[in-house]
Amino acid sequence: MTTMTEPKESGVTDRKSVILSDAERRNLRRKLRETVDVAQEVLHPRNQMKLLMDRGRAEAERVTEAASKLARKNAPMIGAVGIGAILFAARRPISKWISTLRQSRSKPPEGE
Repeated sequence: MTTMTEPKESGVTDRKSVILSDAERRNLRRKLRETVDVAQEVLHPRNQMKLLMDRGRAEAERVTEAASKLARKNAPMIGAVGIGAILFAARRPISKWISTLRQSRSKPPEGE
């Protein structure tokens, strides 16, 4: 990086030093503009939302995969619990059905 101080080489005049400094300043400005453009692109709400959605999607896929592995590993226990829950929920209709069967068997035939 050159500055406006005394030239180090004797062949470099003040004019050349100014031209070199100006070129370096333009180059640094161009780099700064590129950096600002990249920062604006990254920080744009649309891109932030996309990044958030991608992270959420990846997290959901990870959780889903873990849950499916767990379900496959514990399938018999999950089935037993499911059957137990269904039987518990249907206990009244089942008991009514059994009572109806018992009553129909204990009744004597009506023709006799």
